[in-house]
Amino acid sequence: MTPSSSYFSTEPEPDISRVFLLTRLLCDNDATDDGCVNNKGNETNSEGRTTVTSNMTAGTTYTSSTPSLGWGSELKQSASSSTATTRTPAASSSSLSSITDHTTYPLIRQNDRVYLRDPENPYPLPCDLPEIHRQTLRSLMLLRVFGAPFCNPQFSKAPPKRVLDLGCGSGLWSSMCHEYFAKKGHHDISFTGLDIVSLAPDLRRQGVNWQFKHHDLRKSRLPFPDGYFDFVFMKDLGMCSFGSSNHESPLSEPLRVLKSGGILEVWDSDLVFRTLLPNPAPAPGLSSKDQEVADATATYTFSSATPFATPQNKYLQDYNSWVQKAFDERKLTAMPCATIGLSFTSEMDVFKSVDSRRIAIPLGEVRWERETPTKNTGTSRRALSEDQLALRQTALQTVIQMIESMEPLLMEASGKGRDEWDRWWAAMQGDLLQKGSLASGECLEVSAWWGQKR
Repeated sequence: MTPSSSYFSTEPEPDISRVFLLTRLLCDNDATDDGCVNNKGNETNSEGRTTVTSNMTAGTTYTSSTPSLGWGSELKQSASSSTATTRTPAASSSSLSSITDHTTYPLIRQNDRVYLRDPENPYPLPCDLPEIHRQTLRSLMLLRVFGAPFCNPQFSKAPPKRVLDLGCGSGLWSSMCHEYFAKKGHHDISFTGLDIVSLAPDLRRQGVNWQFKHHDLRKSRLPFPDGYFDFVFMKDLGMCSFGSSNHESPLSEPLRVLKSGGILEVWDSDLVFRTLLPNPAPAPGLSSKDQEVADATATYTFSSATPFATPQNKYLQDYNSWVQKAFDERKLTAMPCATIGLSFTSEMDVFKSVDSRRIAIPLGEVRWERETPTKNTGTSRRALSEDQLALRQTALQTVIQMIESMEPLLMEASGKGRDEWDRWWAAMQGDLLQKGSLASGECLEVSAWWGQKR
């Protein structure tokens, strides 16, 4: 993807400075003192680990000269005011009450990372700037492989008026979706972000009609009336617990606040890695436009019938076993893509129509891509372009960063002590970043589902 190419395929090109704005503040030394990776090359963090930077754009890093416009200071102030330190003075009645006050002090620092404090909340990832950095890279990558900030075709003619971004995090998706519609001349769309912690800056300063709602998804009811939104978007919520009762689907509340004819869309990624077998057939019913995006990004569309194998890389095998064990103990699923599809199926009486796209992103250069002829052309795929290789390197970087983000629960599941874990980590990172270590076809699986409400 060159600097002049579009993240939105054939759609109008967004302002690249806006795309990179959040990542700029994450790498600004003035924005945080929480050990955020400085994206200026290979950097060593506070634990002595070397983090290798990656570029999705050939020759262009995610560091931008665009001013942060206060985003970094807002996030730093929010984090510092809501984070409880583990090094507390002698207990008093007020300090003891703050220990269990997860609303006023929702965050806690552990091993130089910031996590949710509530022990009843199973969410395993940090809530800090390095994690927002990882999620930003992942979001930009998904925008590229899906071709737009959403997959449903209904908004090509009539845009939504009210949009709900559930689990909004940094607000990047809302910002990009606003920009997408603004390029088409639609400026009167309101966006509402909802999350358990306020990490998003005030997007109104960027021209977005935006408001934020603080809400814990474990509560049974969303704080909105029935049929209020035209578009409800959910991304990477497979690790979150929902407050629906046992007989309700996790989609029940999002569907309640969605008006008739509105769109519910869900994006997620599986946390267990598999190997894509040679020469996979494209997903049935794939449009020519979607196939063009897959060809341009060197990714593979697939369906439930597409064959996969276990990963050949021994470190991904280790990770798979540990993350499945850890998630089972937290009553979470390490393969949310399968369960989300089932949730849409269980609500078929509510939907007028349902569709999906599933994409496998190889984590490196795959041996069989050059050796095996494709069914479509009868010839092997050409060598990866710089853009395609950069996209795969970005996918791999977000995977390594995710493993680091889940270190506390993975280390516990593995039974390793600190020294043994650090040795495993160093060997794992060195192996995954070595050329050819993922040549069997190990991939990141990402999926999107959408449905129109009756």
